[in-house]
Amino acid sequence: FFRRLPATAQEKCGNYDPRLRPWFVAASSGPKDVVLVLDVSGSMSSHGRMDLAKEAAITVVETLTISDRVAVIAFSDYAYQVHSGTDLLVRATNENKRLLIDSIQQLTEGGATNFHAGFQQAFDALERTIKQEY
Repeated sequence: FFRRLPATAQEKCGNYDPRLRPWFVAASSGPKDVVLVLDVSGSMSSHGRMDLAKEAAITVVETLTISDRVAVIAFSDYAYQVHSGTDLLVRATNENKRLLIDSIQQLTEGGATNFHAGFQQAFDALERTIKQEY
C-alpha cells in the first residue's frame, strides 16, 4: 500500500514520478544539449510504433529544464527540424517545449526510411549550435 498523510490508504501511488520533476532533473545532471531523431517513415504505421515514438519524445521534452537546449529531427524520405523556426538547438523554455510537443503530436508517418538524412540533420544542428557559441 501507498500511504498518504494524513492517513489515507491508497492502492496506487498515482501519477507522481519524481524523475519528471525539474528539481530532480537539475540535480541529477547538468545542462544538456539534446537532439531527438524520430523515424516518421511508413514503417512506423504498424504496431503503434508512431504513437510509442511520440510518447517517448514528449516524455523526454517534458523533462528538460531551461538550462537545456533541444532539437527534434523527423525523417522519412528526407529530414527536417520540427517546429523551432531555426536550424539550431533551442533553449528548453516552457514556450519552446510546448511548441515542440504540439509539433511532435502532429507528426504523421509516410515515405521511405532515410536514416542517413536524419542523423546528418542532427549532427549539422549540433555543429551549427556549437559554432554559434564561439
